[in-house]
Amino acid sequence: MTQSRRTIEQLLNQGTLPTEKADTSALLLDVYPSKRTWLQFFDKALLIVGGVALVLSLVFFIAYNWLYMGKLAKFALVEGALAITIALYVALSFRQRFAFIRQLLLLIASIITGSLLALFGQVYQTGADTWQLFFGWAVLIIPWVIIARFPALWLLWLGLINTVTLFYIDTSLFFGIDYYYQDFWQFTLITVINVIAFYLWLICFEDKRDSGLSNLSLSDLSLSSVTTDIAINSKFNSSTTLHTAAKSSLHWSTYVVGLLSTYTITYLTISTFFDNKNILLFLVAISLWLSWCVFMHWRFRKRTTDLLMLTYLSGSVIAVVVFILGKALLSDFDAGGFLLLGLVLIGMSSYAVVWLRKVARLKNENNLPHTTVKREQL
Repeated sequence: MTQSRRTIEQLLNQGTLPTEKADTSALLLDVYPSKRTWLQFFDKALLIVGGVALVLSLVFFIAYNWLYMGKLAKFALVEGALAITIALYVALSFRQRFAFIRQLLLLIASIITGSLLALFGQVYQTGADTWQLFFGWAVLIIPWVIIARFPALWLLWLGLINTVTLFYIDTSLFFGIDYYYQDFWQFTLITVINVIAFYLWLICFEDKRDSGLSNLSLSDLSLSSVTTDIAINSKFNSSTTLHTAAKSSLHWSTYVVGLLSTYTITYLTISTFFDNKNILLFLVAISLWLSWCVFMHWRFRKRTTDLLMLTYLSGSVIAVVVFILGKALLSDFDAGGFLLLGLVLIGMSSYAVVWLRKVARLKNENNLPHTTVKREQL
Protein backbone atom coordinates (compact mmCIF):
# COMPACT_ATOMS: atom_id res chain seq x y z
CA MET A 1 0.00 0.00 0.00
CA THR A 2 1.37 3.42 -0.95
CA GLN A 3 2.06 6.18 1.50
CA SER A 4 -0.66 8.44 0.05
CA ARG A 5 -3.31 5.72 0.23
CA ARG A 6 -2.42 4.98 3.87
CA THR A 7 -2.68 8.69 4.70
CA ILE A 8 -6.16 8.96 3.18
CA GLU A 9 -7.33 5.79 4.94
CA GLN A 10 -6.09 7.10 8.28
CA LEU A 11 -7.96 10.37 7.73
CA LEU A 12 -11.11 8.44 6.82
CA ASN A 13 -10.84 6.20 9.90
CA GLN A 14 -10.51 9.23 12.18
CA GLY A 15 -13.54 10.86 10.58
CA THR A 16 -11.52 13.88 9.53
CA LEU A 17 -12.03 13.38 5.80
CA PRO A 18 -15.61 12.96 4.52
CA THR A 19 -16.19 9.86 2.41
CA GLU A 20 -17.51 11.88 -0.53
CA LYS A 21 -14.22 13.83 -0.65
CA ALA A 22 -12.00 10.72 -0.74
CA ASP A 23 -11.86 10.49 -4.53
CA THR A 24 -10.90 14.14 -4.87
CA SER A 25 -8.16 13.74 -2.27
CA ALA A 26 -6.88 10.62 -4.01
CA LEU A 27 -6.58 12.56 -7.26
CA LEU A 28 -4.69 15.34 -5.50
CA LEU A 29 -2.25 12.89 -3.88
CA ASP A 30 -1.81 10.83 -7.08
CA VAL A 31 -3.14 7.62 -5.51
CA TYR A 32 -4.31 6.80 -9.01
CA PRO A 33 -3.53 8.74 -12.19
CA SER A 34 -5.81 11.57 -13.12
CA LYS A 35 -7.18 12.18 -16.59
CA ARG A 36 -4.68 14.99 -17.06
CA THR A 37 -1.80 12.72 -16.04
CA TRP A 38 -2.79 10.11 -18.61
CA LEU A 39 -3.12 12.75 -21.32
CA GLN A 40 0.33 14.13 -20.55
CA PHE A 41 1.83 10.64 -20.58
CA PHE A 42 0.33 9.70 -23.95
CA ASP A 43 1.19 13.10 -25.37
CA LYS A 44 4.88 12.75 -24.59
CA ALA A 45 5.04 9.03 -25.34
CA LEU A 46 3.46 9.41 -28.77
CA LEU A 47 5.69 12.36 -29.59
CA ILE A 48 8.83 10.38 -28.75
CA VAL A 49 7.67 7.26 -30.59
CA GLY A 50 6.61 9.31 -33.61
CA GLY A 51 9.88 11.23 -33.74
CA VAL A 52 12.04 8.11 -33.51
CA ALA A 53 9.84 6.33 -36.07
CA LEU A 54 10.22 9.26 -38.46
CA VAL A 55 14.02 9.10 -38.23
CA LEU A 56 14.06 5.34 -38.68
CA SER A 57 11.78 5.62 -41.69
CA LEU A 58 14.35 7.91 -43.30
CA VAL A 59 17.09 5.33 -42.72
CA PHE A 60 15.00 2.43 -44.00
CA PHE A 61 13.87 4.41 -47.05
CA ILE A 62 17.46 5.01 -48.11
CA ALA A 63 18.42 1.41 -47.41
CA TYR A 64 15.49 0.05 -49.43
CA ASN A 65 16.16 2.35 -52.41
CA TRP A 66 19.95 2.16 -52.18
CA LEU A 67 20.42 0.90 -55.74
CA TYR A 68 18.00 3.42 -57.23
CA MET A 69 19.33 6.57 -55.58
CA GLY A 70 22.52 8.40 -56.42
CA LYS A 71 25.03 9.74 -53.94
CA LEU A 72 23.68 13.27 -54.21
CA ALA A 73 20.09 12.19 -53.54
CA LYS A 74 21.09 10.17 -50.50
CA PHE A 75 23.10 12.97 -48.93
CA ALA A 76 20.51 15.59 -49.85
CA LEU A 77 17.76 13.61 -48.13
CA VAL A 78 19.68 13.08 -44.88
CA GLU A 79 21.27 16.53 -44.74
CA GLY A 80 17.96 18.16 -45.64
CA ALA A 81 16.23 16.37 -42.77
CA LEU A 82 19.02 17.48 -40.43
CA ALA A 83 18.78 21.10 -41.62
CA ILE A 84 14.99 21.16 -41.20
CA THR A 85 15.26 19.75 -37.69
CA ILE A 86 17.83 22.34 -36.62
CA ALA A 87 15.83 25.15 -38.24
CA LEU A 88 12.71 24.12 -36.31
CA TYR A 89 14.71 24.03 -33.08
CA VAL A 90 16.12 27.52 -33.67
CA ALA A 91 12.68 28.91 -34.54
CA LEU A 92 11.10 27.49 -31.40
CA SER A 93 14.05 28.64 -29.28
CA PHE A 94 13.62 32.25 -30.38
CA ARG A 95 9.97 32.10 -29.37
CA GLN A 96 10.80 30.34 -26.08
CA ARG A 97 7.96 27.88 -26.55
CA PHE A 98 7.44 24.11 -26.50
CA ALA A 99 10.47 23.15 -24.40
CA PHE A 100 9.81 19.42 -24.72
CA ILE A 101 9.48 19.70 -28.51
CA ARG A 102 12.83 21.49 -28.65
CA GLN A 103 14.47 18.71 -26.65
CA LEU A 104 12.91 16.09 -28.90
CA LEU A 105 14.16 17.91 -32.00
CA LEU A 106 17.73 17.79 -30.66
CA LEU A 107 17.33 14.06 -30.02
CA ILE A 108 16.14 13.58 -33.61
CA ALA A 109 19.03 15.68 -34.92
CA SER A 110 21.50 13.58 -32.93
CA ILE A 111 20.14 10.35 -34.44
CA ILE A 112 20.23 11.85 -37.94
CA THR A 113 23.86 12.84 -37.36
CA GLY A 114 24.76 9.22 -36.74
CA SER A 115 22.86 8.20 -39.86
CA LEU A 116 24.77 10.79 -41.88
CA LEU A 117 28.12 9.47 -40.64
CA ALA A 118 27.10 5.90 -41.43
CA LEU A 119 25.97 6.98 -44.91
CA PHE A 120 29.28 8.74 -45.54
CA GLY A 121 31.27 5.68 -44.53
CA GLN A 122 29.10 3.36 -46.65
CA VAL A 123 29.14 5.51 -49.79
CA TYR A 124 32.85 6.31 -49.83
CA GLN A 125 34.02 3.07 -48.19
CA THR A 126 36.48 4.89 -45.93
CA GLY A 127 37.68 1.66 -44.31
CA ALA A 128 37.61 3.25 -40.86
CA ASP A 129 37.20 1.08 -37.80
CA THR A 130 33.73 0.75 -36.34
CA TRP A 131 34.65 2.53 -33.13
CA GLN A 132 35.62 5.65 -35.08
CA LEU A 133 32.05 6.02 -36.38
CA PHE A 134 30.58 5.96 -32.88
CA PHE A 135 33.39 8.13 -31.50
CA GLY A 136 32.80 10.80 -34.14
CA TRP A 137 29.06 10.55 -33.52
CA ALA A 138 29.52 11.04 -29.77
CA VAL A 139 31.88 13.99 -30.24
CA LEU A 140 29.68 15.80 -32.76
CA ILE A 141 26.53 15.70 -30.62
CA ILE A 142 28.21 16.87 -27.40
CA PRO A 143 26.92 20.48 -27.80
CA TRP A 144 23.36 19.22 -28.27
CA VAL A 145 23.67 16.88 -25.29
CA ILE A 146 24.68 19.85 -23.13
CA ILE A 147 22.09 22.26 -24.53
CA ALA A 148 19.10 19.91 -24.53
CA ARG A 149 19.28 18.78 -20.89
CA PHE A 150 17.19 15.83 -22.04
CA PRO A 151 17.67 12.49 -20.21
CA ALA A 152 16.84 10.46 -23.33
CA LEU A 153 19.64 12.21 -25.21
CA TRP A 154 22.01 11.62 -22.29
CA LEU A 155 21.18 7.92 -22.45
CA LEU A 156 21.96 7.91 -26.18
CA TRP A 157 25.32 9.55 -25.53
CA LEU A 158 26.12 7.09 -22.73
CA GLY A 159 25.28 4.22 -25.08
CA LEU A 160 27.67 5.65 -27.67
CA ILE A 161 30.47 5.88 -25.11
CA ASN A 162 29.92 2.24 -24.12
CA THR A 163 29.94 1.20 -27.78
CA VAL A 164 33.14 3.14 -28.47
CA THR A 165 34.87 1.48 -25.54
CA LEU A 166 33.67 -1.97 -26.58
CA PHE A 167 34.83 -1.70 -30.20
CA TYR A 168 38.04 0.23 -29.53
CA ILE A 169 39.54 -2.35 -27.20
CA ASP A 170 38.55 -5.12 -29.63
CA THR A 171 40.64 -3.56 -32.39
CA SER A 172 43.76 -2.48 -30.49
CA LEU A 173 45.85 -3.35 -27.46
CA PHE A 174 44.52 -1.25 -24.62
CA PHE A 175 47.47 0.58 -23.00
CA GLY A 176 49.77 -2.26 -24.11
CA ILE A 177 47.99 -4.83 -21.93
CA ASP A 178 48.51 -8.46 -22.86
CA TYR A 179 45.83 -9.69 -25.28
CA TYR A 180 45.05 -12.53 -22.87
CA TYR A 181 43.68 -10.01 -20.35
CA GLN A 182 41.99 -7.68 -22.85
CA ASP A 183 38.46 -8.93 -22.13
CA PHE A 184 38.78 -8.33 -18.42
CA TRP A 185 40.09 -4.80 -18.69
CA GLN A 186 37.64 -4.02 -21.47
CA PHE A 187 34.62 -4.82 -19.33
CA THR A 188 36.23 -3.32 -16.24
CA LEU A 189 36.51 0.01 -18.05
CA ILE A 190 32.90 -0.24 -19.27
CA THR A 191 31.80 -1.04 -15.71
CA VAL A 192 33.66 1.95 -14.28
CA ILE A 193 32.15 4.23 -16.94
CA ASN A 194 28.61 3.09 -16.12
CA VAL A 195 29.09 3.27 -12.36
CA ILE A 196 30.45 6.83 -12.68
CA ALA A 197 27.53 7.71 -14.97
CA PHE A 198 25.12 6.27 -12.40
CA TYR A 199 26.66 8.39 -9.64
CA LEU A 200 26.47 11.52 -11.82
CA TRP A 201 22.82 10.74 -12.56
CA LEU A 202 22.12 10.58 -8.84
CA ILE A 203 23.76 13.97 -8.38
CA CYS A 204 21.81 15.55 -11.25
CA PHE A 205 18.48 14.14 -10.06
CA GLU A 206 18.96 14.63 -6.33
CA ASP A 207 16.50 12.95 -3.99
CA LYS A 208 13.95 15.50 -2.77
CA ARG A 209 11.91 13.15 -0.66
CA ASP A 210 12.95 14.90 2.55
CA SER A 211 10.67 17.82 1.67
CA GLY A 212 7.66 15.53 1.23
CA LEU A 213 5.08 13.99 3.51
CA SER A 214 7.62 13.18 6.19
CA ASN A 215 7.66 16.88 7.11
CA LEU A 216 3.87 17.19 7.19
CA SER A 217 1.54 16.43 10.05
CA LEU A 218 -1.95 15.01 9.93
CA SER A 219 -3.20 18.46 10.77
CA ASP A 220 -1.59 19.72 7.56
CA LEU A 221 -3.42 16.97 5.68
CA SER A 222 -6.70 17.57 7.45
CA LEU A 223 -9.97 18.51 5.86
CA SER A 224 -8.96 22.14 5.46
CA SER A 225 -5.82 21.30 3.46
CA VAL A 226 -6.81 18.13 1.62
CA THR A 227 -10.30 19.06 0.53
CA THR A 228 -10.83 22.77 0.95
CA ASP A 229 -7.40 23.64 -0.48
CA ILE A 230 -8.39 21.88 -3.67
CA ALA A 231 -10.39 24.99 -4.40
CA ILE A 232 -8.30 27.62 -2.55
CA ASN A 233 -4.63 27.66 -1.46
CA SER A 234 -4.75 28.80 2.15
CA LYS A 235 -2.06 27.17 4.25
CA PHE A 236 0.45 26.19 1.58
CA ASN A 237 0.61 25.41 -2.10
CA SER A 238 -0.90 21.92 -2.06
CA SER A 239 -0.52 21.41 -5.80
CA THR A 240 3.27 21.40 -5.46
CA THR A 241 3.97 20.11 -1.96
CA LEU A 242 1.64 17.12 -2.05
CA HIS A 243 2.54 16.11 -5.59
CA THR A 244 6.22 16.22 -4.73
CA ALA A 245 5.59 14.01 -1.73
CA ALA A 246 3.53 11.46 -3.60
CA LYS A 247 5.73 10.90 -6.62
CA SER A 248 8.89 8.85 -6.92
CA SER A 249 12.09 10.54 -5.82
CA LEU A 250 14.22 9.39 -8.77
CA HIS A 251 13.92 10.16 -12.44
CA TRP A 252 13.07 7.26 -14.75
CA SER A 253 16.42 7.57 -16.54
CA THR A 254 18.22 7.01 -13.23
CA TYR A 255 16.67 3.56 -13.00
CA VAL A 256 17.82 2.78 -16.55
CA VAL A 257 21.42 3.76 -15.78
CA GLY A 258 21.20 1.91 -12.47
CA LEU A 259 20.10 -1.24 -14.27
CA LEU A 260 22.95 -0.83 -16.78
CA SER A 261 25.55 -0.44 -14.04
CA THR A 262 24.08 -3.43 -12.20
CA TYR A 263 24.35 -5.61 -15.29
CA THR A 264 27.92 -4.60 -16.14
CA ILE A 265 29.38 -5.06 -12.67
CA THR A 266 27.53 -8.34 -12.16
CA TYR A 267 28.68 -9.67 -15.53
CA LEU A 268 32.25 -8.59 -14.80
CA THR A 269 32.29 -10.50 -11.51
CA ILE A 270 30.75 -13.67 -12.92
CA SER A 271 32.79 -13.76 -16.14
CA THR A 272 36.06 -13.16 -14.27
CA PHE A 273 35.28 -16.01 -11.89
CA PHE A 274 34.61 -18.44 -14.75
CA ASP A 275 37.61 -17.43 -16.87
CA ASN A 276 40.17 -18.74 -14.36
CA LYS A 277 42.83 -16.46 -15.85
CA ASN A 278 44.27 -14.98 -12.70
CA ILE A 279 43.16 -15.00 -9.08
CA LEU A 280 44.29 -11.38 -8.80
CA LEU A 281 41.84 -10.33 -11.51
CA PHE A 282 39.01 -12.05 -9.69
CA LEU A 283 39.97 -10.27 -6.47
CA VAL A 284 39.87 -6.94 -8.33
CA ALA A 285 36.44 -7.76 -9.78
CA ILE A 286 34.97 -9.00 -6.50
CA SER A 287 36.35 -5.92 -4.71
CA LEU A 288 34.64 -3.63 -7.21
CA TRP A 289 31.42 -5.59 -6.86
CA LEU A 290 31.48 -5.53 -3.04
CA SER A 291 32.17 -1.79 -3.07
CA TRP A 292 29.22 -1.28 -5.40
CA CYS A 293 26.99 -3.40 -3.12
CA VAL A 294 27.98 -1.36 -0.06
CA PHE A 295 27.28 1.89 -1.92
CA MET A 296 23.88 0.68 -3.16
CA HIS A 297 22.85 -0.47 0.33
CA TRP A 298 24.00 2.79 1.92
CA ARG A 299 22.48 5.05 -0.71
CA PHE A 300 19.13 3.31 -1.16
CA ARG A 301 18.59 1.74 2.26
CA LYS A 302 20.39 3.82 4.88
CA ARG A 303 20.27 7.30 3.38
CA THR A 304 16.98 6.97 1.49
CA THR A 305 14.77 4.04 0.57
CA ASP A 306 14.21 2.98 -3.02
CA LEU A 307 12.74 -0.47 -3.57
CA LEU A 308 13.61 -0.79 -7.25
CA MET A 309 17.28 -0.02 -6.64
CA LEU A 310 17.31 -2.49 -3.75
CA THR A 311 15.76 -5.03 -6.11
CA TYR A 312 18.69 -4.48 -8.48
CA LEU A 313 21.05 -5.11 -5.56
CA SER A 314 19.23 -8.27 -4.52
CA GLY A 315 19.25 -9.63 -8.07
CA SER A 316 22.96 -9.00 -8.43
CA VAL A 317 23.76 -10.74 -5.14
CA ILE A 318 21.62 -13.73 -6.06
CA ALA A 319 23.20 -14.02 -9.52
CA VAL A 320 26.79 -13.86 -8.25
CA VAL A 321 26.23 -16.33 -5.39
CA VAL A 322 24.34 -18.81 -7.58
CA PHE A 323 26.96 -18.76 -10.34
CA ILE A 324 29.83 -19.21 -7.88
CA LEU A 325 28.05 -22.09 -6.13
CA GLY A 326 27.04 -23.52 -9.48
CA LYS A 327 30.63 -23.86 -10.61
CA ALA A 328 31.54 -25.62 -7.38
CA LEU A 329 28.50 -27.92 -7.24
CA LEU A 330 27.94 -28.72 -10.92
CA SER A 331 31.44 -29.65 -12.02
CA ASP A 332 30.29 -33.26 -12.53
CA PHE A 333 26.64 -32.42 -13.31
CA ASP A 334 25.57 -34.31 -10.22
CA ALA A 335 21.82 -34.43 -9.53
CA GLY A 336 22.41 -33.60 -5.90
CA GLY A 337 24.25 -30.46 -6.94
CA PHE A 338 21.31 -29.32 -9.06
CA LEU A 339 18.95 -29.96 -6.14
CA LEU A 340 21.12 -28.05 -3.68
CA LEU A 341 21.59 -25.17 -6.12
CA GLY A 342 17.83 -25.01 -6.70
CA LEU A 343 17.18 -24.89 -2.97
CA VAL A 344 19.74 -22.12 -2.53
CA LEU A 345 18.14 -20.13 -5.35
CA ILE A 346 14.65 -20.55 -3.88
CA GLY A 347 15.89 -19.65 -0.40
CA MET A 348 17.76 -16.52 -1.49
CA SER A 349 14.88 -15.36 -3.69
CA SER A 350 12.37 -15.87 -0.86
CA TYR A 351 14.59 -14.02 1.61
CA ALA A 352 15.01 -11.15 -0.86
CA VAL A 353 11.23 -10.84 -1.28
CA VAL A 354 10.65 -10.91 2.49
CA TRP A 355 13.39 -8.32 3.03
CA LEU A 356 12.03 -6.00 0.33
CA ARG A 357 8.51 -6.27 1.76
CA LYS A 358 9.85 -5.42 5.21
CA VAL A 359 11.74 -2.42 3.82
CA ALA A 360 8.58 -1.25 2.04
CA ARG A 361 6.54 -1.56 5.23
CA LEU A 362 9.11 0.34 7.28
CA LYS A 363 9.28 3.01 4.60
CA ASN A 364 5.52 3.55 4.71
CA GLU A 365 5.46 3.60 8.50
CA ASN A 366 8.33 6.06 8.77
CA ASN A 367 6.84 8.39 6.17
CA LEU A 368 3.41 8.49 7.75
CA PRO A 369 2.79 11.61 9.85
CA HIS A 370 2.31 10.84 13.53
CA THR A 371 0.74 14.03 14.88
CA THR A 372 -2.81 13.64 16.12
CA VAL A 373 -5.46 15.63 14.26
CA LYS A 374 -6.95 18.47 16.22
CA ARG A 375 -10.55 18.95 15.26
CA GLU A 376 -10.57 22.55 16.42
CA GLN A 377 -8.24 23.32 13.51
CA LEU A 378 -10.92 22.28 11.00
